[in-house]
Amino acid sequence: MMKLNELLLDWYDANARELPWRGERDPYRIWLSEIMLQQTRAGAVERYYARFLERFPDVFALADAPQDEVLKLWEGLGYYSRARNLHAAAKRVAAGGGRFPDSVEGLMELPGVGPYVARAVASIAYGVPAPALDGNQMRVLSRCFAVERVLKTPFDLETEAAVCLDRARPGDYNQALMDLGAGICVPKNPRCADCPLAPLCRARALGEPERYPLRPAPIPKREEPRTVFLIELPDGIAIRRRAEGGLLGGLYEFPSVEGHPDQAGAEALLAELGFAGVCVVDPLPSAKHVFTHLIWRMQGWRVRAERAPGGVLAADADGLRTRAFPSALRRYFEIALELADSHS
Repeated sequence: MMKLNELLLDWYDANARELPWRGERDPYRIWLSEIMLQQTRAGAVERYYARFLERFPDVFALADAPQDEVLKLWEGLGYYSRARNLHAAAKRVAAGGGRFPDSVEGLMELPGVGPYVARAVASIAYGVPAPALDGNQMRVLSRCFAVERVLKTPFDLETEAAVCLDRARPGDYNQALMDLGAGICVPKNPRCADCPLAPLCRARALGEPERYPLRPAPIPKREEPRTVFLIELPDGIAIRRRAEGGLLGGLYEFPSVEGHPDQAGAEALLAELGFAGVCVVDPLPSAKHVFTHLIWRMQGWRVRAERAPGGVLAADADGLRTRAFPSALRRYFEIALELADSHS
């Protein structure tokens, strides 16, 4: 019987997905695609990838760009630390002459590059025989071997991955497993009848492929009530920039507080924050946003104020459009844009 890597590559040669970064050997383009693909579907990444390459065709262009521009182009992809690290890594590579490291170890020294991205880039760009273990590979391999141990991360399958890796075509092998996991060996209702690895798959033989991989119990998401203020100042809508570190770091937001105060409480809180001449006008619609381990349950108030404290900017409609806001605030951003447009 053929080996797993042989069956897989035969299937890949005939069925590889057509993606904008497929066939690339330029490490800059491969690195860019892999950073974008972390925890994001390929279909959602394609237009962002094209926009980034149009604006930043090489690592020097990305390194020279202002961070605000990078974040704005990233807007909507989520996990914004990826964009900040992308920019920082570009600066480091550009400062070293523009050549990306050609080893897993060297790539992992770049900001935001962990074991998966380092192995993916090294295998695809340079032919380094390294298994790029991600969620798709973990699912495929854990089912093929019917792995009975609990897997906390894909790298808990290091032994199985090393056995199966095709050392002659490691980049194609890694991409083939990604494609197989994305389209056939999916979490629910896997298409076992179409799978090239079906003859070798122990989970299929046991009749319970969906049982694998065995994962730890999920961590419950913490819920946080939050109130967002759309504050109309004499010269625009009040916005502020979040601190660089932590959740949504470096993005712009509307002033907000934890909790759901009533109208009188909202006015008192805004006065404490340093806003003068505060008048709460109307409640705004509620909204919800789910992060990895956190849920924001938001309510909002439309407010007028005469003066803002330091650190708060007044943005007109163009100012709102040209700054990067998190998708968590999309509903309030659209309302703010309508308010700003009405005053222009």
